[in-house]
Amino acid sequence: MRPSRLYVVGTRSFAADVVDFAAETGLEIAGLLEPFDRSRVGTTIHDLPVSWLEETGAARALVGTGERSRRLIVGRLHAAGWTIDGLVHPKAHVARSSAIGNGAILAPGVVVGARSRIGEHVVLGRGALVGHHTEVGAFATVDPGANVAANVRIEEDAFIGMAAVVGDHVTVGASAVVSVGAVALADVEAD
Repeated sequence: MRPSRLYVVGTRSFAADVVDFAAETGLEIAGLLEPFDRSRVGTTIHDLPVSWLEETGAARALVGTGERSRRLIVGRLHAAGWTIDGLVHPKAHVARSSAIGNGAILAPGVVVGARSRIGEHVVLGRGALVGHHTEVGAFATVDPGANVAANVRIEEDAFIGMAAVVGDHVTVGASAVVSVGAVALADVEAD
């Protein structure tokens, strides 16, 4: 059983969401870890003390950023000895036949269909829908309200914007972007 206290990496607006998601899951957040802006260290943001990532004793952390810098942050956390937790909000629904990778964050209202695979350090924003038999690669982001249909493959580091729609049997390539409100009915090339 994991301890109830942990840190959230990040100090921007999504970090506040992750702090609230953790509280709603019964976890206590000890503080925030800042990975980029030293001027924030020693301050209080989102009602929590801010420390520098590598200057805080290693413990457990949730990565509270939906940005592409997440991969770099995870590397720094591992190098500093941190254990990275994931979080599935109690108001998310994940089919029992689906799998969620380490470090993934699933916000309230997320629905993950049968036999889907959500990769490591994926962020599924509020109300994101992921259809059955769909694979979301490591470090991908599916923003709030996006609807990803069935039998879809979203590759590593891809970004699906808020309220975007990805049709059945579509592949979204590595590091590709489906813009806010866009509709992808054919494959999207990598990058």
